[in-house]
Amino acid sequence: MEFSDENRVKENPAECVLESVEIDHMVTDEKRDELRDVKQADSKQSNCSNEVKKTVVEPSQLVVGGEGRRKGFNILRFLEVPVAGKEEEAWKTIEKRFHHQARDGKLSRDKFGACIWTKKESAGKESTDFAAELYDVLARKRQIKAEKGITLQELRAFWEDLIKDDLHSRLRIFFDLCDKNGDGKISREEVKTVLEWSASTNKLRSIKKQSGKLSSLIMEELDPDGNGFIEIEHMEALVKEMWNSAEFQSQESRLLALAPILGRCKTPNSRFARETKEFIIGNWKRVWVLTLWVAINIGLFVWKFIEFMEEGSFEVMGYCVSIAKGAAETLKFNMALILFLVCRGTLTALRSTALNSIFPFDDHIHFHMAVAAVIGVATLLHTIMHLACDFPRLISCPKNRFMATLGPNFNFKKPTYGDLVASVPGVTGILMIVIMFFCFTLATPLFRRHKNKLPPLLQHLAGFNAFWYAHHLLLLCYILLILHGHFIFLTREWYKKTTWMYLAVPILLYVCERFLIKFNQLNHKVNVKKGVVYNGNVLALYLEKPEGFKYKSGMYLFVKCPDISKFEWHPFSITSAPGDDYLSVHIRALGDWTGELRRRFENICVPESTSKRGGLIRQETQSHSDYFPSDSSDKYPQILIKGPYGAPAQSYEHYDVLLLIGLGIGATPMISILKDLLNHIKTNDPHSAGAQKLPRKAYFYWVTKEQASFDWFKGVLDDVAEYNQNNIIEMHIHLSCVYKEGDVRSVFITMLQKIQQSRGEQVDVLSGSRTRTNFGRPDWEKVFARLASVHKGSEIGVFYCGEYSPVKELRGHCQNFSNGSTSTRWKVDRTTKYKLLGFPYEQE
Repeated sequence: MEFSDENRVKENPAECVLESVEIDHMVTDEKRDELRDVKQADSKQSNCSNEVKKTVVEPSQLVVGGEGRRKGFNILRFLEVPVAGKEEEAWKTIEKRFHHQARDGKLSRDKFGACIWTKKESAGKESTDFAAELYDVLARKRQIKAEKGITLQELRAFWEDLIKDDLHSRLRIFFDLCDKNGDGKISREEVKTVLEWSASTNKLRSIKKQSGKLSSLIMEELDPDGNGFIEIEHMEALVKEMWNSAEFQSQESRLLALAPILGRCKTPNSRFARETKEFIIGNWKRVWVLTLWVAINIGLFVWKFIEFMEEGSFEVMGYCVSIAKGAAETLKFNMALILFLVCRGTLTALRSTALNSIFPFDDHIHFHMAVAAVIGVATLLHTIMHLACDFPRLISCPKNRFMATLGPNFNFKKPTYGDLVASVPGVTGILMIVIMFFCFTLATPLFRRHKNKLPPLLQHLAGFNAFWYAHHLLLLCYILLILHGHFIFLTREWYKKTTWMYLAVPILLYVCERFLIKFNQLNHKVNVKKGVVYNGNVLALYLEKPEGFKYKSGMYLFVKCPDISKFEWHPFSITSAPGDDYLSVHIRALGDWTGELRRRFENICVPESTSKRGGLIRQETQSHSDYFPSDSSDKYPQILIKGPYGAPAQSYEHYDVLLLIGLGIGATPMISILKDLLNHIKTNDPHSAGAQKLPRKAYFYWVTKEQASFDWFKGVLDDVAEYNQNNIIEMHIHLSCVYKEGDVRSVFITMLQKIQQSRGEQVDVLSGSRTRTNFGRPDWEKVFARLASVHKGSEIGVFYCGEYSPVKELRGHCQNFSNGSTSTRWKVDRTTKYKLLGFPYEQE
């Protein structure tokens, strides 16, 4: 059993809320005002007031017995602290690991980490080394000779030392870890050693490179007398100051404890009714369009089914022919519809019309996949009915009866089974099935996203290129489908052969759009103004903005580099704002095409003469514009673009409040929105009379696992800090590779941030920008709880770009917090271009 926060919530929500609360110590007066509003909202929850009172603990209750014993604060955490009353249950998990790892009844030093931590926590050389040093410190503390291992009873003693809620006791252990020579003092070299270890454990290369300078900074703060060493009293004073916001924490804890209680106060029936109502309200466009689509499919099937019941063929083949023809009619309709759904230019134009208010154009790729599924089912049903039922009944029908009912349809010649299969309808039908099966197979997640899981022979058919080119084979299906519908046996009148009628308009629209893309303003050859190669395999391209190229923040475009491939187009979110005089895209090298593009620009990039603050390195080309000789254009790979195309993020202006969430390179569409908001902030008051309607508040959460990622958008982060005077934009950067605040493995990093803050330095030690870096991933429940209480009665748009896995959680929170207690409405959109276009997240 692993004692995660989720498990602890189930066991004891009240205690878990207090023990896992995390505070951003750069607290503004506005946030304190927000919490004051939360108090007032809390007092109105009369139905659950008794339960709230039981759950929320006042600050005075947090002091358990003496200074340094503050229960509920995760200071210097070595392990996940068990829920009160569940210690024995937690110990049983450790005991089970002991019996698995021990040899001859003793646990060795190198197995200590695997025993007290989860498999994920104990992985890696740094964790193993840290556990070994912790083992030595605990052995010295208990005066145990542990060279040959420890017994189960000694492990229990070690474990109890690590989970004590006595701050001074845990601080003593941490101090001894830093005190390598055991003289009761921590020297500058020892600080440097521990800081380097912490940087390695948290994958912070820039911190490790600057360990000498930063260790001196820590010594200046903790050794004010200049003795050359740190004593435990100095460290204890700083640690207490780092978490010296008890009143603020308890107020936020009340807010966070309130949300789950409100949900529990509702009966299952009322909760189901509320969730159903909220789902319909939040997805009414999807609901009515899907209902209409299903109704049309059912109507077409029933109409054709009944029509053929009255035909002479029904006497020979019975209900099989009616089912086959009903499936064929739905197939024709959906083959026409799916072609319309890939006309990106048309859909982008429709987004700007009044139709966007009633049709969910942003969901076209999901609708595309649903239609494809129905096409597959209809094709299968049509084929099975013909091959397994209609054909056998037709060839077994007595000749006299056949000639009387179906003779004119077959030129009064009774066919064999082979004749039917070898006919034009038979051959075209079989070819369509083969092509569809091949294309649908390559479109599955296994082939698109998990290439390495396939056998070597099939890996050549996996990945984006295989998926993309295979999909173009479906154009042959339309030719075959028209032939198939023209030469069918059972219908003779031309006006009853309706296949071409279904397909004419969508094919014409698709061909016209492709023609425009090829020869008109949607296809631009552009000059590269600048290229920037960042750590983290990211290439930023700054392009000349073509004349007449109009777009909205959140849109995307396609990029082609003929020097690499004359046929491949790849989609990327536009990271510049509509008001900028250039276009920019940020491209992460995740495949062959993007990797080759990055390599080509890297070859002509020159390193900066001086590295940026924080040790984040980048390379830049020289400017290719009016400031650069025109004859240098041959140095750069030729770049073509087409677009722009619409995406869900472009509708951000319609919401009162924005919650923008980007994972890694998924921050790109959000950066364009932030730039657009900044441009409005710079030029005029965004909320003044006559100004363009903009959201009142925007919260940007960027979660990345690499410190080098901060350099990608450092300029935007600094601009937000400089021009965001009215605090319209609130930034939250999370570095997921760093252990959460309070963990001993990241405490020195937290100290550095605290020291910089106390000295008034505006540049964060991790990001190199003026935006503070948080550790670990955000707790989305806490984020939604705060926004729902602060922005009561508002419609909050949640825009997410990144991996698919968090979407379910975000949708769940949107439903849970869209309730009568806050009257707040939430809507979540996945703005990631990969999902929008049906491409995998690993797409190039």
